[in-house]
Amino acid sequence: MLRRRTFIGSALGAAAVSALPKSAFAHIMSSFQLYDTHAHFYTDDVANYPIDGSTARYGVEEVTARIMANPKTPEVIFDSWSDGNVGKGVAVQYGSAYLYDNSYIIDISKQYPKRITPVVILDDHDPATAATVERMTKEDKISGIRFRGFAPEGETMHYFLSDEVAEIWQTANQLGIAIVLMPHTRGDTRGAVLARMAELAVKYPNVNLILDHMAFPKPVAGEERFGFYPEHLELAKLPNVYYKYTNLLIEQLRGGKVELQPFVEYSAELFGTDKIIWGSDYGNTAGRMVDLVHDALDSAGRLPLAQQKEMFFDTADRIHVPGGRGAA
Repeated sequence: MLRRRTFIGSALGAAAVSALPKSAFAHIMSSFQLYDTHAHFYTDDVANYPIDGSTARYGVEEVTARIMANPKTPEVIFDSWSDGNVGKGVAVQYGSAYLYDNSYIIDISKQYPKRITPVVILDDHDPATAATVERMTKEDKISGIRFRGFAPEGETMHYFLSDEVAEIWQTANQLGIAIVLMPHTRGDTRGAVLARMAELAVKYPNVNLILDHMAFPKPVAGEERFGFYPEHLELAKLPNVYYKYTNLLIEQLRGGKVELQPFVEYSAELFGTDKIIWGSDYGNTAGRMVDLVHDALDSAGRLPLAQQKEMFFDTADRIHVPGGRGAA
């Protein structure tokens, strides 16, 4: 019998798979439904949801053209999810398209509450953000808030990790929602940033702290620790820290010629699959959903089935709670 990867990767396999009804994809891809924790939704309905591409790394014109040519509406993403047996997921605010205006993901999450839960992006410098988080958790049933970006020029630490925003962290801790972090770093500062994350995870134990793209380890082919920092190992000891394994990270690992299956197996041993979640980054990472799902599942294919199910559904479903878990 042909192995799944060999079959799908061949020209004959690709033709055969493309001819299958959508219901057949699920059997090929997995024996259980998946939970996609990182899908970007956006629409070409710019009259109701105007584009703000001011922070897009592609530039305003390019991101606008991409959105208008290929919007990622619920209809598009749900259709793609069905190809990969994805049952539900997270609508992660696409900052490149909407910055702090979360209207689109809030509206579609209310329209499809059993399929998606929103994780919003808000301005960490805005004094009203803590109150906004509380309101949106109660009224809009968000399950988390996301912060990303660089520290101020010349500084090591990001503003969203500083004591200046303690009220936001306190509010998230009281509500029992997730805080998703994707801090970019300059120079050799990632270790210090990870250490600060550990301090905050201890200080706010009712926050599910999620590290986007597993906080970007820097693996080198053949390196036994796969580029994880010593501070990653310290974070692994904390019960409320979670690691998002994404197809963007898969791209980067492949770029460094790192073998995916050993990487996933090491991560599972280090963190536990009850602490790892998967996100496609669909809408940002290029490619068909069916291929993104296949790559992710294949990379974890040597794990026991129960661990795969934890990594691809159970853990994500447990930690993303619309409206929060409430006070501990």
